[in-house]
Amino acid sequence: MSFVKGIERVALAVPNLDKAREFFETWFDAKFQPEELIEDMGIRYRPFQIGKDRMELLEPTRADSPVARFIERNGGPGVHHVTFEVDDLDAAIEELEQRGGRIAYRHTYAPGVTFEGQVWREAFVHPKDAYGVLIHLAEKTSVSEA
Repeated sequence: MSFVKGIERVALAVPNLDKAREFFETWFDAKFQPEELIEDMGIRYRPFQIGKDRMELLEPTRADSPVARFIERNGGPGVHHVTFEVDDLDAAIEELEQRGGRIAYRHTYAPGVTFEGQVWREAFVHPKDAYGVLIHLAEKTSVSEA
């Protein structure tokens, strides 16, 4: 049985969130949610829907952010990561490690920090271990349930 519920979203690193938003709205009728800021990582982001699927745009707010480094390293914008949603992050990590996988980085937000009305718990599988894709494992809990 898989510990992954499904692909939650695909994140794109872009140098200019507003221009990228305009592109996806104009060409693909994307429906954007409000912009949010991940201050501790130096990222502005904006989730959106295309049909029944979710994506997000990530723009760096400072030169040392992971998104700024990604854009610099890759010579421009592109797919930054794919988010797999899990019910229980700790159990998912344990299962992944039992299968031989490795977590490269686990991110913990300060108490009370929410995004899109939810508390996020996150871990990342390094692209070197995942065919060049940064895989983001995310457990989301509604603020009312947290």
